[in-house]
Amino acid sequence: MADDGNVEGIACASYTHARRHPMVLGKIGGWSPPIQLSIAQLLVLVAGYGVALWGWELWARGPAALNLIAAAAGPWLPAWALRAVRIERRDPLRAALGLVAYASAPRRGTRAGRPCSAPRPARLPAGHIFVAAGEG
Repeated sequence: MADDGNVEGIACASYTHARRHPMVLGKIGGWSPPIQLSIAQLLVLVAGYGVALWGWELWARGPAALNLIAAAAGPWLPAWALRAVRIERRDPLRAALGLVAYASAPRRGTRAGRPCSAPRPARLPAGHIFVAAGEG
């Protein structure tokens, strides 16, 4: 307590929000993109340009200038929209990695780091088995 009877506060900082922020790329091979991109956004952007160039004959039917604008700006919309997408509070790349890990896990689980196998069938001893009639 201070001398005047007021309670002093404790200065502290919380870095939880910073840890939950997705990894972003500031420079790629010495080149800085115009905006910071996460790895998932960069993958969507590259895939978008690949699809736009691959299917040029299918969709580019208008004027050449309009086609070039659509091809240059089109992939940026899904990449920009991806910045706010969360799947179970995770960014899409980590959610996809979790799905791959789940799909590739052994069906029966693991024990001590090794896949579990079906138990070996137990053979019954030779002879007769008698079952007593239940009372009741």
